[in-house]
Amino acid sequence: MNEDQKDIYSSVLDSVNNKAGQLFFVYGAGGTGKTVLYKTIIVKLRSVGKVVIPVASAGIAALLLLGGRTAHSRFKLPLTLTETTMCEIKYGSMLANLISKTDLIIWDEAPMAHRQTFETLDRTLRDLQAMEDPAAADKPFGGKTVLLGGDFRQILPVITQGSRHDTVKSSFSKSYLWPFAQIRTLTINMRLSQADKEFAKWILEVGNGTAPTVATEGRCEEEGDQVIIRDEFMLPSSGLPHQTISDAAYPNFVNNYLNRTYLTERVILAPTNASAHEINSYLLSKVPSAEKEYLSSDSVAFESTPEEDWTNNYTQEYLNSLEFQGLPTHKLCLKVGAPVMMLHNLDQYNGLCNGTRMVISRLGHRVLEAELLTGTHVGDRVLIARIQLSSTDSINPFTFRRRQYPIRLCYAMNINKSQGQSLKQVALYLPRPVFSHGQLYVALSRVTTPDGLKILDDSDNTTRKDVVTNIVY
Repeated sequence: MNEDQKDIYSSVLDSVNNKAGQLFFVYGAGGTGKTVLYKTIIVKLRSVGKVVIPVASAGIAALLLLGGRTAHSRFKLPLTLTETTMCEIKYGSMLANLISKTDLIIWDEAPMAHRQTFETLDRTLRDLQAMEDPAAADKPFGGKTVLLGGDFRQILPVITQGSRHDTVKSSFSKSYLWPFAQIRTLTINMRLSQADKEFAKWILEVGNGTAPTVATEGRCEEEGDQVIIRDEFMLPSSGLPHQTISDAAYPNFVNNYLNRTYLTERVILAPTNASAHEINSYLLSKVPSAEKEYLSSDSVAFESTPEEDWTNNYTQEYLNSLEFQGLPTHKLCLKVGAPVMMLHNLDQYNGLCNGTRMVISRLGHRVLEAELLTGTHVGDRVLIARIQLSSTDSINPFTFRRRQYPIRLCYAMNINKSQGQSLKQVALYLPRPVFSHGQLYVALSRVTTPDGLKILDDSDNTTRKDVVTNIVY
């Protein structure tokens, strides 16, 4: 480990051994060795009989930790959080007993989670620990040593139709727990070679909002800055943007569309799902094999309607047209060899998490067979069945249910979905500018070398073609 890692390692172990109950926050960009630090601490403590609970805000990040789980799964966090919610952990249960014996809680990708998730866990741990030690009611997380980690330059908690103020207010740095945290920073990039240090420095400047920009009149703060991009990263605009961006990310596509390595190490990123869907449809049409169409079964939950049966109030065509964040589309078109992404934490133990990428190997009538491309079980073949999913959105006065395969094509994906993945070739497609904090930083930092980055700015927000929009709160 480098000196930064050793310092954090020693401090955490001292807190655990002395039962000091300190709260640490490790702030570091991608490649600075956060995961290595977590693994080293976990192995050391478990080797001497200590209990460590490692969790992460996202399934993909949880797979990187030894015995990791998503925070919602491990701590029984409610889906709807408020200032008074508690975890579904009853005193005397097996989980409550496990937590009482726990010496350290590690939580990766903490900035992605709403501050109320940490506050809910804090209230629960204080409540549980106070049963044995009344003084624990006044200690953060009930006196447990907690190690949080992440990068505030990345995408913050997503607040549906929220303003900049709402997003910033939801961040952990605005929680009442933040003043208790010891902030430790990892600054040495362990992933990039010396030749790529300048590239890494520029990406950090984009994330910090200090990269060179172009002055533009009449732009408000919400619209962001115009960051200057080096010429070698920019693709020339043409009348065929889908073809241009596809050729940049997937050169010689027809000859390589079945190559697992080729598909694993490259992707197209876009700000919205709609833009990603257009690219996915374009590339799927180029695959020279038979296409199969799978339609979902959509319904209104009878028991959730207030007084009477509402199921006849909405036509099937209307329900089929609805699209929600995290739910698959009504019409799913697939071909053998097409890469797909899991949209649900289906079987974390076997690597099937929200964000896991796979390639379709067989199209059945009732099940799909796929081979895992990423995660801890690369190469494993899995069977995927249709499952019933419900949206948590409260826009409609009813609970919407969709029975469909929990997957989506992923030649292209939205920027938010790519967080936590490292790729050799990344093509950033911007038919519209980025619209939220950290999106440009996340997109640029997915690539492992500067040679693998290409950007196509097809938006009409500027007359210059060597700048793109960057938003930093």
